[in-house]
Amino acid sequence: MSDRITLSATFWVRVAVVLPAALLLHYALDGWLNLRDDTGNVAAFVTAVGTLYSVLTAFTVISVWTEFIETDRVVQREARELGELWRYVGYVSDQEGARKARVTIERYRDEVVATEWPAMAVGRTAPWAEDQFIDMVDAVNAIDVVTAKDVPAWTEATRTLGALSESRGSRVVLLTLRMPRVLRLLLYLANASLVGGMLLLGFDSDFVAGLLVGCTVVVSLLVLEVIDDIDNPFGGAWGVSPEPFREALARHPVG
Repeated sequence: MSDRITLSATFWVRVAVVLPAALLLHYALDGWLNLRDDTGNVAAFVTAVGTLYSVLTAFTVISVWTEFIETDRVVQREARELGELWRYVGYVSDQEGARKARVTIERYRDEVVATEWPAMAVGRTAPWAEDQFIDMVDAVNAIDVVTAKDVPAWTEATRTLGALSESRGSRVVLLTLRMPRVLRLLLYLANASLVGGMLLLGFDSDFVAGLLVGCTVVVSLLVLEVIDDIDNPFGGAWGVSPEPFREALARHPVG
């Protein structure tokens, strides 16, 4: 998971377009209409919408953040199991079978990091990584159990392989999970209603009006930016890092 603070180009485009437009619209409406006569009614509307917006935003952020954390946990688990599998296959007597299995494990790791991760960042799956995973499964299953001492290592290797398959399946499923479109639409409508209500408020000071309207627009757009970012766990500023896969075999160099 990245700790850097990076706002997307989409966010800055939204700010550059929406902020001046909102300020100009507010000043235009204030010049055409007497907004102060309806300040009480508009303030009540802004209060109601603001309350709804706060609850909706909190629910959305918690939901997508929980999914984001679960994705990071699954990635960590899959990488750890990949390293364990690499270690267990080295304990069997069939050295040639173990060597072939380790080669396929490394190829799968490299395929995940080099090609599958960029594909997941844009919401796509990578069938070629699945092919490498199947090759790895076949290579591990092809290892011969020669002596009774091989049984514990073989048992742990097959158990870890099953757990690895489950973790990969969970990662692929989490890739397809996104915030429902209806919820996203509701969030955008609540956002627009809140900003629209602020535009209709009457202010005695143009400076205060510009400051409050501007802050409302920027904060609302920033909320959307954060939600959009963490709703895509493999992309964006806070994307889940493939570093655990890079480090999965670091403690077990090929020998």
